[in-house]
Amino acid sequence: MPIRSLRMYLLLAALGCSRFALAQSAVPKLGRDTVFAVHKLFREKRASGNGLLAAGDSAASSTKYVQQSASSTRVEKRPDALGSAAFFGVGALKTSRYSVENEASVLKLYAEGWGLPPDIRRKLRRKHFHRTSRDVLSGQ
Repeated sequence: MPIRSLRMYLLLAALGCSRFALAQSAVPKLGRDTVFAVHKLFREKRASGNGLLAAGDSAASSTKYVQQSASSTRVEKRPDALGSAAFFGVGALKTSRYSVENEASVLKLYAEGWGLPPDIRRKLRRKHFHRTSRDVLSGQ
């Protein structure tokens, strides 16, 4: 029995050391991929916020109301204040939360050794870590 337990201990020690060596070699790549993923997440969220701002502008400018009377039907354009305010509010919050300045501060803290904030970590998905042809063409 003691020889068998010694073999098991040596096997587990060898596996543990090789795992530790693999983990240490993967750290620089993981950091670079994480920075890329954070850039991609912030760029995606800013674009979404800008789209909501534009949708709020278009909702304010192109809302059509149909007014029917006994003699005729008339279509008139009136701004929908509630709809455009909702789009504008959500878009403004999103663009301010994912601004270039916030991205720089998150990446600065990450480079200093602090982890990513929990809300940013929760938002990162597998798609943010993969390079696409669009990323290559934009020089990322």
